[in-house]
Amino acid sequence: MARRNIVLDGQWQFLLDPDNDYIAGPPAAERFGDGTIRVPGSWEEQGYGEEPRLRQIDTWTKKREYHGAAWYRKLIHIDRAAEGTDWSLTLAGVRWTTEVWVNGAFIGIQDSLSVAHVHELEGALKAGDNELVIRVDNSMRLPLEDSHIHTRHTATTWGGITGGARLEARPRVGLRRVTVIPDPSNGAFRCRIETKLDGGESEGMAIEACFRSPAGEVFEASVSCDAEAVELVCSVGSAPALWSDSAPQLYEAEFVLKREGVELDRMTRRTGLRLLAASGKQLELNGQPVWLRGYVDCCIFPLTAYPVWDKAHYERQFRVAKSYGFNHVRLHSWSAPEPFWEAADEAGMLVQTELPHWSALYQPRDAQPPQAADAYLQAELERIYERLNAHPSFVLFALGNELVEDNGSVRLNELVRLAKRIDPTRLVTDNTGFGQLPEQDREGDFFIPSFNWHTPLKTEEIAMPATNRDFSAVAGLTAKPVIGHEHAQFTMYARPKEKEKYTGVLQPTWLDTIEETLRDKGLDGRVEEWIEATGVHQARALKESMERTRRTPGAAGVQLLDIRDFPGQGHATTGLLDVFWDSKGTIEPARVLDFNGPTVLLMACEGRTLFAGETMKVRLMISHYGEEPSLTGRVGWRLSSGTRTLVEGELTADGIARGSVTEVGTVAVGTESFESAVQMALEVWWIDVGGLSDSRSIRNEWSFWSFPRVRHEQAAAVWSSVPSMKTALYGAIHEPNHKFDPFTYPSHRGVRLAIVERLTTNVLQYLVGGGSVWLLAGESELYDAPMTKYLPVFWNYLMFSEQAGGTMGAMMHAHPALGGFPHDGCSDWQWYHLFNGTPAICLDTVPHVKPIVEIVDNFNRAKRLASVFEAQVGQGRLFVSSLAFRAPADWKRPESAYLFGELLNYVTGEDFRPEAKLTVGQVLGLFRLRGIHSFL
Repeated sequence: MARRNIVLDGQWQFLLDPDNDYIAGPPAAERFGDGTIRVPGSWEEQGYGEEPRLRQIDTWTKKREYHGAAWYRKLIHIDRAAEGTDWSLTLAGVRWTTEVWVNGAFIGIQDSLSVAHVHELEGALKAGDNELVIRVDNSMRLPLEDSHIHTRHTATTWGGITGGARLEARPRVGLRRVTVIPDPSNGAFRCRIETKLDGGESEGMAIEACFRSPAGEVFEASVSCDAEAVELVCSVGSAPALWSDSAPQLYEAEFVLKREGVELDRMTRRTGLRLLAASGKQLELNGQPVWLRGYVDCCIFPLTAYPVWDKAHYERQFRVAKSYGFNHVRLHSWSAPEPFWEAADEAGMLVQTELPHWSALYQPRDAQPPQAADAYLQAELERIYERLNAHPSFVLFALGNELVEDNGSVRLNELVRLAKRIDPTRLVTDNTGFGQLPEQDREGDFFIPSFNWHTPLKTEEIAMPATNRDFSAVAGLTAKPVIGHEHAQFTMYARPKEKEKYTGVLQPTWLDTIEETLRDKGLDGRVEEWIEATGVHQARALKESMERTRRTPGAAGVQLLDIRDFPGQGHATTGLLDVFWDSKGTIEPARVLDFNGPTVLLMACEGRTLFAGETMKVRLMISHYGEEPSLTGRVGWRLSSGTRTLVEGELTADGIARGSVTEVGTVAVGTESFESAVQMALEVWWIDVGGLSDSRSIRNEWSFWSFPRVRHEQAAAVWSSVPSMKTALYGAIHEPNHKFDPFTYPSHRGVRLAIVERLTTNVLQYLVGGGSVWLLAGESELYDAPMTKYLPVFWNYLMFSEQAGGTMGAMMHAHPALGGFPHDGCSDWQWYHLFNGTPAICLDTVPHVKPIVEIVDNFNRAKRLASVFEAQVGQGRLFVSSLAFRAPADWKRPESAYLFGELLNYVTGEDFRPEAKLTVGQVLGLFRLRGIHSFL
């Protein structure tokens, strides 16, 4: 007989059982009453459950929730119960347990979080009407609540049969399991085929296999079926079609069981011929080096709150990801539904899947995990490998997220070895993210440490203006391939308008407190400005941190967290896309390809700023992981300022091998001794000599800044108590604070400006009486001084409130104080040393004061922050900055010296006329008042 399916989707009788009233067995038919539900679908999206007690501030909230058991009932008519037929019931998209009864007889229980539940019904169905009853229980039955398949931060604790239900009829004597092992080096598929025979009788039994190539070629093989498990090898010719991320070629396979030439059963598979292997520190796909340009998929489904069973959804997901250059995706502590894998196979995505596991159950190293949880995870491992066997996109496997302490886990090592025995063609590691390198006796074909914070690296240094840095301090600690874990995690401002997209079962309640804060402070009208500024800042920081991975010798790839925002753990706005896979408009895909394509042009230099007339040596490199075995051509380059080309040229690049990061030459960046500061752009592009159709499809660009040396002719009119000012402002009056006389110094010594690090009574008197004061405010002198770092907030403030810097970048407003300092209004690398590690000045108590240089606070706290502002106090004028102008090293940098000069010109000039006014009390509320002592 031929196999046949009966789809059971549609309306079912339905009954919630919150108190487990029917734990002993199914409720009687009349107990269901008029209750109905659709399959597929969740309980919540069909109106079942109660409104949650709490509106969550750190993630989204469901409109309705139900935790517990529910019953499904349906009458199924079977036209005929063919002799020799076995039946199975598949329930797709269920968490966590399902139990099945047919005609009152208990069939069994299934509990997978990773694959569809398949209940073997054997001969339980009869001709005519049959009663099918299913109990679904979404209770958290094991201590695995942090897995993204059901944590409240991601997929939520959903319930229902969300992927559909179907019956399958198959011959009692027939095929049961086909395991396909690709062998591209020999151009063959090696298959293990398991059958169910009639009493073990195998006389005249044979299995025939047919593999149809993408070009339509047919390759056949057969084997006698003299046991219930046999091996079959099918060669697919001398030039097989290989599956890869750039050419995802698929074979259609059929397996037929025959007796004496008569067909008994048939199964089909779609698969690919590929092998991802570790070769030293590199990953090789089909024998060719491949760089994993990856992102993390955290099981985020903002409309359904459960993983959808819609192939079109995943096809769009992969189109978008590929347009930004990604060829790899890591499933964070979950495994996706079957439509995901079908789409991944077709798109050529290299996928790492994981057990539904994020816990500390395997810590410390010799810990004995709870027996039930450990047994469950091993069973899940075996189920994942069985169900995903034919999918070529499944290439990497990890036992879960951040599971181990420094030295790993004895038990997880055993599970790594088990996975490798089941299928040696997939690479396995003990966990994603944790454990120190060198790995000692941690098991794994590859490792996934964090480039963000793995010792000796520091999170706040993941991206810097010095681009001659890489992550080799971590990648070099092992001889195996290393992939960067949850890379970057730079955030931008929240986007309240996104809540209009939430038309399903979820509400973005994490926005409630943010919007309330902004409205209360009168800042809601500023949000679009902050979105633009922080989006630009995020993209610039991300570019450098991603290029740094590509410059790293010994790195095999990176897993960006994330290409999308993460809706939980405080809500992390880390994505180039929102949670709906839509662009935020901060950077175009083509510009992401500049640093995230198969082949990327890179540069390495000491920094981004220099003095006019100087030159800086910049090394140009190519990271080549494209299709071409080697590249021969030229690298064109141009240094320009605005529309003016300063210098240009070409470098010869000969024989750039695939899988290499190769230096192609050095160019000099610099300008003539211009009197003005300029921003320069270094553009580079590939000119092919051997086959690329578009010579500029591989290109990149970086900014540099040149600043003239300055002399401060107005120094004689400046009095300062700042020690470092002695060399920075030669010719000024340098004295301790206690010597400053506000009554006589202006008239007798010609002082027109006082520059101080702290506010003292005599300086305050001078200010109120009509003097000009520039306060270089340090953290110790401020009452409310949120510290900044140049890079954006890591992940988010709610989860990491103690991180170094809780701000999201800066905005430079049009103001004469900035003079000719080149900027585009947003954070860029010429500001790095001016901002990094400095305090921001909180202006919440004086909201009428407008910053000249504004620091954008995180959206949870939403303080009014500034690095530079001005105000009138009494008859005088106050100028305040918290930029890095306080240490001798600060004055040695071209950008610092020049900006100080521009600010000095302003505060000693006629344009220094602040509009905002501060009372003495308001000033004293911002800054600590110090007494006049000799040590000051």
